[in-house]
Amino acid sequence: MNRVFNVTEGPILKKLLILAFPILLTTLSQIAYNLTDIFWIGRVDEIGMVETNAVAAVGTVSYITWFAFGFILIAKIGTSVKVSHAVGKKETHNINVFATNGLMLQAVFGILLSVLILVFKNDFLSIFNIETPQIIEYALMYIPIIGGLIFIQFIVNGFIAINEGLGQTRINLKILAVGFVFNMILDPILILVFRLGIQGAAIATVSAQIVTLIIFFIIYKKHNPNLKVFHLKNINLGAIKQIMSIGLPVGIQSMIFTAISIFLARKVFEFGPNVVAAQRIGVQIEQLTWMIASGFQSAITVFIGQNFGAKENVRIKKGILSISYILVPYALIISLLLLFIPETLLRIFISDDETVAHGIVYLQIISASQIFMILESIGAGFFNGIGKSYIPSVVGIVGNFIRVPLVIYLTVSMFERGIWWTINISSILKGLVLILALLFFIKHLDEVKINRLKVKPKRKPELQNL
Repeated sequence: MNRVFNVTEGPILKKLLILAFPILLTTLSQIAYNLTDIFWIGRVDEIGMVETNAVAAVGTVSYITWFAFGFILIAKIGTSVKVSHAVGKKETHNINVFATNGLMLQAVFGILLSVLILVFKNDFLSIFNIETPQIIEYALMYIPIIGGLIFIQFIVNGFIAINEGLGQTRINLKILAVGFVFNMILDPILILVFRLGIQGAAIATVSAQIVTLIIFFIIYKKHNPNLKVFHLKNINLGAIKQIMSIGLPVGIQSMIFTAISIFLARKVFEFGPNVVAAQRIGVQIEQLTWMIASGFQSAITVFIGQNFGAKENVRIKKGILSISYILVPYALIISLLLLFIPETLLRIFISDDETVAHGIVYLQIISASQIFMILESIGAGFFNGIGKSYIPSVVGIVGNFIRVPLVIYLTVSMFERGIWWTINISSILKGLVLILALLFFIKHLDEVKINRLKVKPKRKPELQNL
């Protein structure tokens, strides 16, 4: 029996916040997860490593996980949306079909990518034209552990997607919180006490992911005692096609974004390791906006998905308006923090004066785009929820491609500041276009149709609201 949190009835804002709050806390825990790693890696000078090079190395390897996340999103977004549609339509059998096939896709993608990362790790690093040998040395310590076991992260996100579609974001929060605490305890012990440096950070991260996966599987097996995910007889090509049709545009957008980010990273490396480290730390601080935006985007997707499946279009319109009243003021506050106290934020993570100086410039420039990043996420959540994921994907791909000619032109006269302004301009354009597209579709929501999966369930169990 599937347990769901039904958001198709009851007070709209209350239901939306109950759905969003665990995702928000989950996102905050992920931010804390990343910042904890950077915090302790920024202190490896205590064990004889160069902190700036260590931060630069880990930040560079992070592009692997960013690129991998594009593959994760293919199955994650598609599974979450189709499960939420099935919940809204009260089609319990289809919930199980989409959940099972979503997990299988994540496992296959994850194993394939783990192998590719191990085989081509040196080729990946060569993309950046890194001139500091020690950064390459540190990166090669980190990649085999993080990249070789990245399939664990894929399967974890498979379970996260299922629970999000069911509205069970509280379960995700509790399980991921356990993983965060586990990582937080292991980081200082492995990095400094056992003097493993960035290898210790990698081991701590993977260990926490393994613990998280075990807990997810135990809980899901408890709620679904007949679960046999990897049996060939459970493969449903119709379900896989629908999952892929929704998730593929989002995944492609994410991978293109990462590829362009790698191009930008190559440009950043031209200005030295201090600028590289400053941006890596600045990006971690900027997570206060884009990770929160991403978390709420997931909540919006589930809320829209369930209500779209139930044909509750009035609730959809009210829900979008309600969440905007919360997220836009939040983005404004973050913009002000980045603009007025950037040094305070940066010195939490690193003490090098030159790196901090570059970081201040980065944060102050990037502060202008925070609200537009939020608007983009609201629009993406809406379109993903109604199954039109290609719209934010096209906007995102075009907006990201604009960065290539812009950065080439602006860095000639503005140096590294041209890179920061390139990111700003493209983010502003994407947010404006997507929110205008949202307003257009809201007016024509009654005309949007939903794809259906035709399967014959063996039995017709009832959904259980929690």
